[in-house]
Amino acid sequence: MNINIRHFLFIFLILWTSCKDTSKLESNNKNNDSTSKFNVSDSLNLVKSNRILNSAISRIKNGEFDEKTGQLLDSALTVFNVIKSPSAQDLANIYSYFDVYTYRNQQPNKNIIYNREFIKRYKKHKNKNFQKLSIAMSNLAYSLMDVGKPYAAISESLRPLQKLIDSLLNEKIADTLKSQLKVTQIVNYRQLIITAQDLENGEILRASIDDFERYLNKKETSKQALEFLPYALSNLADVSIELGNFEKAKEHIEYWKIIIPADNYIDQLMIIDLESKIQKENKDFEGLNESYRNAEIIYKKIENENPFKNTFYASLLYRISSLNLENESINDEDLNGVINTLKTLSQSNVKKDTVFMLYAQDLKISRFLNEQNLDSIPYYIDSQYSLAKDFKKTDFLNKNLLHKMRFSFLNNNLEAVEDVVQRFLQRISIYDIKAISGVDEDFKNNLYGSIHTAQTAIELSNIILNNINTSNEEVLAYKAYKLALLAAILVDVNKSKFNNNLLEENLIDNINKNLLRTIAINQSFIDKDSNDEVLEIVEQNLTSQLTIKNRINNIIYEYPIEIQKILDSLNIIEIKLSDLKSDISKSEKNKDSLKQSFQDLKNKKSDVLLELKGNPLYRDLNNAFAFHVSDLKSILLEEDVIVRFYDYENLYAFLITKTETKFLNLGNSKKIDKAISSFTKSMSTIQDFEEDYKTIISALDPVIENLDQSNVTIIPDGKIAFVPLELLINRDLEKAMTLSYNTSLKLINHKKDDSTSRLLASYSPNYTVTDGNRNEYIMSIERSNGTYDLPFAREEASYITSLFDGHLYKGNNATKKEFINTAPNYSELHLAMHAFVDENNEYNSKLLFAGNNNDNHLDLNSIYNLNLNAELITLSACNTGYGRIDPIEGVMSFSRAFQYAGSKATVTSLWRVPDKETSIIMKRFYEYLRQGETKSQALKKAKQYYLETAEDVNLKHPYYWAGFVLNGNTSAIAHSPNYWLYIIIGMSILTLLFLVIKKRLNTN
Repeated sequence: MNINIRHFLFIFLILWTSCKDTSKLESNNKNNDSTSKFNVSDSLNLVKSNRILNSAISRIKNGEFDEKTGQLLDSALTVFNVIKSPSAQDLANIYSYFDVYTYRNQQPNKNIIYNREFIKRYKKHKNKNFQKLSIAMSNLAYSLMDVGKPYAAISESLRPLQKLIDSLLNEKIADTLKSQLKVTQIVNYRQLIITAQDLENGEILRASIDDFERYLNKKETSKQALEFLPYALSNLADVSIELGNFEKAKEHIEYWKIIIPADNYIDQLMIIDLESKIQKENKDFEGLNESYRNAEIIYKKIENENPFKNTFYASLLYRISSLNLENESINDEDLNGVINTLKTLSQSNVKKDTVFMLYAQDLKISRFLNEQNLDSIPYYIDSQYSLAKDFKKTDFLNKNLLHKMRFSFLNNNLEAVEDVVQRFLQRISIYDIKAISGVDEDFKNNLYGSIHTAQTAIELSNIILNNINTSNEEVLAYKAYKLALLAAILVDVNKSKFNNNLLEENLIDNINKNLLRTIAINQSFIDKDSNDEVLEIVEQNLTSQLTIKNRINNIIYEYPIEIQKILDSLNIIEIKLSDLKSDISKSEKNKDSLKQSFQDLKNKKSDVLLELKGNPLYRDLNNAFAFHVSDLKSILLEEDVIVRFYDYENLYAFLITKTETKFLNLGNSKKIDKAISSFTKSMSTIQDFEEDYKTIISALDPVIENLDQSNVTIIPDGKIAFVPLELLINRDLEKAMTLSYNTSLKLINHKKDDSTSRLLASYSPNYTVTDGNRNEYIMSIERSNGTYDLPFAREEASYITSLFDGHLYKGNNATKKEFINTAPNYSELHLAMHAFVDENNEYNSKLLFAGNNNDNHLDLNSIYNLNLNAELITLSACNTGYGRIDPIEGVMSFSRAFQYAGSKATVTSLWRVPDKETSIIMKRFYEYLRQGETKSQALKKAKQYYLETAEDVNLKHPYYWAGFVLNGNTSAIAHSPNYWLYIIIGMSILTLLFLVIKKRLNTN
């Protein structure tokens, strides 16, 4: 999508700098700027120089860009350089034609020399023409790009030009200059994006995109600049697609459609080409085929002389064919037809159309690899490489490396594999694979590469891992590990920190999987620091919205009010997005409209993030979201151990203590998941669970063997979250060990205790059921004896409330409305009630407050909307820790919803718990909390008390006591003493003493 706007600037240049005759040139000498002082010699030399220059100009206007014209220009400049103080106008005049001549003769190195000279000399003049200076700087960037120096183009030209334009536009300048600068501004934004893409520097690329989008959001594009805007929008949409931000790309495309005339067919073809890129990424075959049909119609309407006619048509033809080939849905005859068409298009009289041969070759190589036709592949791979190198096509250089890697393994040629890896690394200036490090800051700071570089690295890693066998696993696993590590570092530099898109999520998932798989294959090349390195990367990659929300809540008040407002806006948008998710899942009629609203809101989120990135404190804020294993270890005590599970086809575990990090491969996840599903079913139906228990214990045995500490924190991933690991690790609760859960390593000890209230509130509704109100929620809470009410829960709520001198909302007063209005006022919330859990749609799950209508119940989405500041929320209800597993967010349960709403800790149940036994455990739990025990110790002691006092052996089945788990902050709850109680007791004692003394006095 690299239409060269320099052609348009060339026209501008001629208009602004051309001089029609010698007399005109000579008259200019009378109007030199005040800084120029001419003597007679200088005047004569200027006339002589202009006379020679005029001859060169005549030849240029006649299209004569030959050697004689070059000699005339050199002679004119030689004479001109004798002048001691030439005017800015004369300086611009002579150098402008050097720029034109060297550009048209494809002499980029000479063009660079002349433009650098001009810029250096011209900047010294006070009365310079800024538009001419900006054009020279822009042209310098084009030439630096032509010789493969994108970084120089950015640092020498594009960034300084951006600053110059921004500075001038903030000053009071003439309208004509302002209009010209706004044209150059659009061109410069576009060129920055193109150059950053070629540089493969994600940080510069994202900064360039952000700058351009901020400009677009201001809606200040002048009429003259609108002519150039479509080409800039095409590049912005293109790079948004490459970065996986499809919705933002669509937004730019829609804007583009608005500003182009109906008969601009080339732009329409460009738009279809971009839309087809999105369709390919989404595997939208129907949309791709429709795009191709529309493209064929428009293609025929474009005049043959248009040099861009074939560009977008060929691109679309290649794209749809490569996807069909990937899915084996194109036959040889049709594929050969496409290849021949691309070859024909590549032979047009437009030089750049030669690039279509790359498309044809890529399709051929892919087909030969699928067929394992090894004899034909080397020629096409070498040919493709040469052509991609000549055209500086980074994407095809990457494809070529992937083809060569596959071919090397088909040939069983490990030396060729090594060569491919080295060639890839050298392209991004890495000359030793051992240098790749996730902890070496110098390495990370000097690394250049884009999301696409990361994609290529992980694809190379994938190919290697898919071809590992016992004879080569150590060498290849090391290479696969280092490539995955490189991809991880590049993603960390390039990804959007708050708003991952599908492309980034898939890439991150692949990186995590490969890092864990490689260190599981062979730990011989992994030292203890490498375990920390992998753990740090995988955990950093898994930043859930819950983690972001809680980290924001913890740091928000450390920043100025403008940052606080932006972060608050992000939270509000997240809540609205969850609202819309819920509405989309429930609605049948307005799905398309709701989906559009959802995408509009995601775009709004991008704009808010753009505002955030524009703040100077953004980097500091970004650092606040960073995760370092060393920081985590520094806050751990000797008795602490964290078990962090990761589920990526195999179940893996990291055991983190103050002094070390151990890595364990626990085996195939499917086998473990099957046992877990059977285990939880046995639990909820009070059946024998020993066989599944043994299977799970066998898988987790490496973890259990290494647990020597007394304070265990579990961070689960996947179905392991549904197992009360306390039952596996400490079945009879006899070990001196407490256990709790958390959702992220980033949230360990990161929650500030800033609640101002120390009050407890309990909520315990009545349930009155009639034939008229038996809906799906009411039917789900029917007990085995046909009843609905929870008498022990009411008694439990009353006892706990009195224990803490709290507030009790019971019976018909325990309503949804009352809870929403009062819950933010309390630091501890106890909910003794029924819950309805919808396993297929978590947003339909509800806490059943008093009332007979569905609207009387509190759904998961409404909980996300709450703004709480609680130390602890206890959900003494069924299945409140159960829900759908999201690969990033974890278990979508009531526990997660309340943590998102602001609770520092939750106690929830993993299955349907019994009323009476739950009441015993809960009362004891709060008694121990009242005594100052930590939350984890209090819950363990409450369960121990239950086991010790249960007389019926059948009631000691884990169903009755093991289902409740603590998630989040484990610290003790410090309650303020009840001063009124102390005052009353004190007054009573004083009164009693007074009466005793008075009686004795009367007696005496």
